[in-house]
Formats: sequence, structure tokens, C-alpha cells
Amino acid sequence: MSTGNVADMVTELREQIESGALQADEKLPSTRVLMETYGLSNNAVYRAVGLLKAQGYAYGMQGKGVFVRGRRALIAGSRRIKGITHPGEHIEWRYSRRTEAPDWVAEHLGAGECVERARTVRRDDVIYEASRSWVRLDVVTVVPELDEPAPCTPTWQAVYTERSANEVRSISSAAYARIATDDDREALNLDGELHAVLFTRTVYATGDDVIGVGEAVNAPGQPLDLEA
Repeated sequence: MSTGNVADMVTELREQIESGALQADEKLPSTRVLMETYGLSNNAVYRAVGLLKAQGYAYGMQGKGVFVRGRRALIAGSRRIKGITHPGEHIEWRYSRRTEAPDWVAEHLGAGECVERARTVRRDDVIYEASRSWVRLDVVTVVPELDEPAPCTPTWQAVYTERSANEVRSISSAAYARIATDDDREALNLDGELHAVLFTRTVYATGDDVIGVGEAVNAPGQPLDLEA
């Protein structure tokens, strides 16, 4: 099959993983095979594999390739929106505040004031993810907890869906690796050494109406293998 579409590649591989057609710890096809199968450039395949990693469907091993993560370990997309966590995970709220939308946020939500929230996720004593979300002010009328100095349980998306009967879903996601910034190191409690982290941005909508955006940075765990 040749689609030339990153989203189709991600969707098809994700479905194969969830169905068990691709088994836990099975190596994904090589970049060349994926390029030929989906009609994509090597850079497009790297982006698609990066999304699978960011969504928890795959992991890289330096010098060996990219492998399927066990389905029991998967928490992504609608499951993450619903607030599902792994055993041993602990979500820590950092802050909630009214703020002017940054430029990239304003491109999705419109210019002006919005609600910015930040949290971290721990596994035991390790902070492995730091995330922020920006939410349109009209969502606060449905989810007033957004303005409160406390976590919104399980997530603001899940609460909005339940109260409004309008499902919130992720409509786009982009992921790439970068060297940790000072803010990344502070949020993830990293030392001063150079670290590669995975950075993602996600857009949330109900119907065709974008109501929030988010970004997350994941701490280094297994080495990132961008060329696999």
C-alpha cells in the first residue's frame, strides 16, 4: 500500500499493535521498508515513528532499531485524555493561571486570554513527563476547576466531555527530539549535562472546534534512536 500520508502510517501501525498483529518487543520494519510501504520520504517516516514513540506505542534501542511497546504499557490518545495512568504513576499539579496566549497557542485558540495549566507525572521518585495545556476561557464555564489551584480529575478534557456531552479528542500531534532547555531541566529535575528529550504538541477539539492545546516534554529514558 502506498498512501504518502504520515497519519495513515501512524494509524495503521497503531491498529496493528493494538490488535496484536505486531507483538510486544517485535521490531518495526526498517525505514526503507516503511518508505516503500507508505510512499513516504525518510524524514516523514522518522516523524511518524516519533509520533508512535510519543504516544507510547514504540520505543527505540540505540543501534538496534525501534520496537513495539507492550500493549499493557500503552497510554495514549483517548486513554490519556480519560486520565488513565499506569500503576506507580502520580500526577502532580504545578499551577493554573490566566495568561495571554503565546503566539503558537493563539494560532489555534485565537489571541487573548486563556487558562494555562501545568503538571508533572512521576513514576516512583522519577519525573518522566512535564506538560502544559492552554484552554479557551469559555471552557471554564463548563469546567470551573480549571481556575482552581488543584488538579482537575481525571483531566479537564474528560470532565468537559462528561458535563457537555461533547467529546474532546486529539486532532493532531507533532513530536520531535531536542536538547533539553533550562526549563526542561528544571521541570524534569535533570542535572546540568546535555540530555535529549522528546517534545510533543497536541491540539484538542470537540467537533471541529479547537478548545485547547498542549505540549509535553518527556525525560530521557532509553536512548532516542532517530535514525531507526
